[in-house]
Amino acid sequence: MNAPNWLPLHTLLASERPGDTPVSHDGERFITWKEFAGRAVALAHSLRRRPETRWLPTGDDPLSFAIELFALLYAGKQAVILPNMRPGTLAALSGAFDARIDSLKIAGDAPKNLAPIDPRTAIIELYTSGSSGEHKRVRKTLAQFEAEAAVLESLWGKRIGASALVASVPPQHIYGLLFRLFWPLASGRAFDAVTCTDPEILRRRLAFFGSAALISSPAQLARLPEGLSLAELNPKPVAVFSSGSPLSADAAQTLADALIDAPIEIFGSTETGGVAWRQQARGADGDAWTPFLCHTISCSAQGALTLRSPFLADDGLWEMDDGIALLPDGRFRLLGRLDRVVKIEEKRLSLPEMEARLSAHPWVEAAALTLLSGRRQHLGAVLALSEAGRERLRADGRRPLIDTLRRELAGYFDAVLLPRRWRFPDRLPFDERGKLPAAALAALFTEKEVEFLLPEVLTVDSDALCRAELLLRIDPKIAHFAGHFPGTPILPGIVQLDWAIRFARQHLPLQGDFSSLENLKFVALVQPGDELCLSLAWNKDARRLDFSYERQGKERKFSSGRVLFSSPID
Repeated sequence: MNAPNWLPLHTLLASERPGDTPVSHDGERFITWKEFAGRAVALAHSLRRRPETRWLPTGDDPLSFAIELFALLYAGKQAVILPNMRPGTLAALSGAFDARIDSLKIAGDAPKNLAPIDPRTAIIELYTSGSSGEHKRVRKTLAQFEAEAAVLESLWGKRIGASALVASVPPQHIYGLLFRLFWPLASGRAFDAVTCTDPEILRRRLAFFGSAALISSPAQLARLPEGLSLAELNPKPVAVFSSGSPLSADAAQTLADALIDAPIEIFGSTETGGVAWRQQARGADGDAWTPFLCHTISCSAQGALTLRSPFLADDGLWEMDDGIALLPDGRFRLLGRLDRVVKIEEKRLSLPEMEARLSAHPWVEAAALTLLSGRRQHLGAVLALSEAGRERLRADGRRPLIDTLRRELAGYFDAVLLPRRWRFPDRLPFDERGKLPAAALAALFTEKEVEFLLPEVLTVDSDALCRAELLLRIDPKIAHFAGHFPGTPILPGIVQLDWAIRFARQHLPLQGDFSSLENLKFVALVQPGDELCLSLAWNKDARRLDFSYERQGKERKFSSGRVLFSSPID
C-alpha cells in the first residue's frame, strides 16, 4: 500500500501538496514544495515554447536535476540522460539530444499548475554501455518508473516511515534516479541534495536529518568502516540500500554487526529496473536473492535469468546477461555475467568499448582488457603497440605513454574505470583457434612467482636470438628484501644475477651450464618500487651472456656483468 501522501509521478506537478512540505535540503536550507513545484512549472512553461524534442538535463546537483527532469516531462519533451557529462561522452552522443537545458532562457510568466500527463507517453532515454562497445539507448516510460516506485514503497515504506533519504550515489543512473528522486518525490519524503562523497560528510548529514535511510553502493559501503566508526555512529540510518553489484559477505556482515541490519541489496539493470533484493545472512542460502513479487523469474537453456516484469515495456520475456541457479523456494543465486559488460565500483563498463577507444590511438595496434581481482576489482590493459607506440616507449619510457593513454580514456570514462595495470607484449596472446583466452590475459598479471620471487615484467622486447630487453618493476613484496636490510631494504646482487640468467633462458636460446663470471659490477642500490631496464645479449659462439640493469632511459646504471656457460652436452 502506498503512503497516505503518495502522489503518482504523472500528477506530481498537477497536485496541491502543502506548500511548506520539505522536498530537499541543499546543504544550507530546505527547499519546500512550493519552491520546487514553482521552479519546475516555470521551466516547463519555457520548454513548451521551444521546438526541440529531445533535451539533455544538465543540473549538477540532484535538486536541479529533478526540477529539470520533471519540467521536461510535463512540457511534453523527451529527457535524455547520459552516463556522464565528460567531453568525450558528450561528443560521442551529441546526436542523441537536440538541445541542452542549460541553454534555455526561463520565461517570466507561467501558470500556477500543470495538467496531469500520460505516463505511458512520457519518455526518459538513458544511455549505458552495451556489449557491442557502443553506447546503448534504453527507452523507458514514466509509467515503468511509477510501477517500480510503488513496489519500493510497498516493500520498505513502512520501515523508513517519514525518514529523509541521504545518498552517496548520483541520480543520473537508474538506481539513483529511482531511489534518490522518484521514490521520495512520490512518497512526500525529503531527499538530500548533498552527495555524501566521504564518510565525514555522511556522518554530518545523518546527524542533521536525525532519521534517514542511506542510498549507497557496495564499493562505498565496503570502504565506510575505514573512515567512520560505525559502532559509534549516532544516529544510525534506519535502512541502508545498496545496488550496482553484489556486496561481499564480509562487508555485509561488518555492516550488519555495526548498524541496525544488513544492507538491503537491489539486483537489476538499466533495462529491467529492479529484479530482486536480499539481506545477506549467515547459514545456508544466506546469499540468495528474492524476486520482487510482481516478477516471474526463470532460467534459460543457457543458464541466463529470464524475466517477465511490469517494469518492462511489454509482457514478453526478457533474457538478462546474468547466470543464475534457481532455488526450490523461488529465490536464486547469481553465478556471474555471461557477457563482456563488467561493473567496477558499481559503474558499468563495456570492455569492447574501451578496447575500441584504445585501438583507435595511433600508438596502439591492438588492445585487450581483463578484469583483475584484488582488494578491489580493477582493469588490466594488454596492448600490442604500433611502431609509433614502440618508438614513443623507447624515447619517453613507460609512464608518459600510460599517462597519455589514460588522459585519452578520461575523456570518455570515469576515472575509477581506467586501467590500473598495463602490459605491452610484442603481440596479444591469441591461441591456436585465434581466440584470446581470458586466462592468458590474466596470467600476464597474476603469476604468484612474480609477486614473491621475481619482479613484475612490464614490457619485453626481444629478437628471440641474441638480444632481449625487459622493463621490470621491483615489487616491494618480493621475498628477497626480507632481512636485507632492516629499515633499508635493498635487492641482493646474487638475486640480480639469478634474474639475468633466468630471463635469458626464457627469452633467448641460452644453453649450457654456468661456468664463470667476468666484469661483475654493482654500482647503485636497487630498492623496492624501482623500475629497471634489464638488457641481455647472448653470444652463441663465445657462450657468453652480457647483462646490465639500468634506469629506464639509460641515464643510470645499477649493475652489469658477463656470465660464461659451458658447451651443452649432446
